[in-house]
Amino acid sequence: MWNKTQNSQKSIGIKRCFQNILYMLGIVIRYTPGYFINLCLFQIYCAVQVFFEFTYTLKVLLELITEGAQYREAVVYLLFMLALVLIKLVWAAWMENVTTPKAKEILHKRMRMELYEKAAGLDLEQYDDPEYYNEFVWSINEAADRMDLILQDFGSFLNQTARMLSNGIFFVALDAFGIVFILMSLAVTLTMQSYNGRLLFARDAQLKPIERKRSYFNRIFYLNDYAKELRLNPAADRLKKEFSETNARVYPVINKYGKKSALAGFIGDFCSNDILINTVYLGYLVYQTVVKRVLSYGSTMALFSASSSLKNSLRNMAVMLPRLEQHGLYVEKVRAFLAAESRMQSGERKLEEGAFRMLTMENVSFAYGKDTDTLHDISLTIRAGEKIAIVGYNGAGKSTLIKLLLRLYDVRQGRICMNGQDIREYDKKSYRSSFATVFQDYKIFASDIADNVKMDVAHETDRKKIEQALEQSGFAERLKTLPGGINTPLTREFEEEGVNLSGGEAQKVAIARTFYQYCPIIILDEPSSALDPISEYQLNQAMLEAARDKTVIFISHRLSSTVMADRIYMLEQGRIIEQGSHRELMGLNGKYAQMFRMQAEKYSVPS
Repeated sequence: MWNKTQNSQKSIGIKRCFQNILYMLGIVIRYTPGYFINLCLFQIYCAVQVFFEFTYTLKVLLELITEGAQYREAVVYLLFMLALVLIKLVWAAWMENVTTPKAKEILHKRMRMELYEKAAGLDLEQYDDPEYYNEFVWSINEAADRMDLILQDFGSFLNQTARMLSNGIFFVALDAFGIVFILMSLAVTLTMQSYNGRLLFARDAQLKPIERKRSYFNRIFYLNDYAKELRLNPAADRLKKEFSETNARVYPVINKYGKKSALAGFIGDFCSNDILINTVYLGYLVYQTVVKRVLSYGSTMALFSASSSLKNSLRNMAVMLPRLEQHGLYVEKVRAFLAAESRMQSGERKLEEGAFRMLTMENVSFAYGKDTDTLHDISLTIRAGEKIAIVGYNGAGKSTLIKLLLRLYDVRQGRICMNGQDIREYDKKSYRSSFATVFQDYKIFASDIADNVKMDVAHETDRKKIEQALEQSGFAERLKTLPGGINTPLTREFEEEGVNLSGGEAQKVAIARTFYQYCPIIILDEPSSALDPISEYQLNQAMLEAARDKTVIFISHRLSSTVMADRIYMLEQGRIIEQGSHRELMGLNGKYAQMFRMQAEKYSVPS
């Protein structure tokens, strides 16, 4: 489960932050080692080249002039410097336009695949935890961009470090005491910038839930899903008001951290740059040159240039180090997400194909989080080949029961058994492969019809089998009107010629998935909720015909579907209150019979 101590907004320590940076750089080295070496060499070369161009060249040329050297010597040196600049420019252009874009594509793909694989393997229960979901969204959204920023700042860090070393060695060689002023300036700047970095992280952590809500409002106003609702009722005005109220929550956070950040920045810049460098050190340099006369004009000018270069490097480093620390704090969330373990452990038993005989729930109780029980003391038996209906009013626990059967959640009390073995002893993937399922909130993907039915990239497309599944689900007539057939793209997310299906049509495509898959158990959660009564009847007939040798478990509000079930379980407030065949329950004259008669009256024709 997600370790909440790792979500803390508090500092995790400099050491841990830089361990996190090294962790991300390790990913870069693992997937793109050539690029990493190239990046390091390029940044070091650039730093050394800049030192020669703007510092050492000044010393050489002034000494050539003062010593009366020949003009040819100066020209040779300048041509040498031009060659160094040309190498840098060609190398930089190749890095920017070829090497870096290719490396980023590889890194983004690998990083996202790791995150997606981890997300797919975690418990569904963790998605119900708002704190976990915030961290999950943060990790997914931040990881790739954060890696880019880390690489960018790491390259700059190498560059600035090499510049500092070049200029530092130059300082030590000509006037070692002068480095003291630079180090004092660095200490002040680093302290204030580190404090500022922690402020920014705390600010972003407080703004993240607000940004999530603003993003939600943004989706409402631009997605097609909400377009009709916004135009047919006054919800838009209320949402605009809530959007304004959400924005208003941003200002106090900005004010709280902005004032502290501004003060820290002012103190750092004024003390480290204006006082220590531009005033104290510059005065010392003039004294060494004019009064003590221990420095030549060439050395003096070179030291002055080196001081500016070193000062800028220190300034950049002072800004960069807290930024690296901030990267470390963000990476901690990504690492915590990738390290999160599922509480729902997978067993080792494999379920052999065609081995299903019986599925039982024995005194099962379940609750979401710390809520009261959604299901209480549920016991039922489903045998191979049976058609089972789960009915009840909204909130009775029907969908929760299905999720437990699929082991999307683990029971809190009791147990679920397949063929007499606790399902927790089975390998999760092997166990779930026994089920072909369509949920009430099914999803249509931005791909063609074939992919939406097949839902599998591991095997080749069986066109005949897909078309047969679509015919069994009642989609055959609509398919004939589509020029691309099963290759017709669904939704216009990526394809302008894509087709947006109606609710009933989309549901038929989703149901076709169950006919396409070879699974002994079919689960349909409200399979006909978007269909008209005639289409529902035709679907039920087709479903029973196609699944005559399979076990079918279906949830339905329309009890006309349940007439064909071998056994019906009626739930109320998380308990089974009635069970039996349609005939038996009608004879019992209880809640099921009452619900059935109420629905039947809606379709009766008055005499």
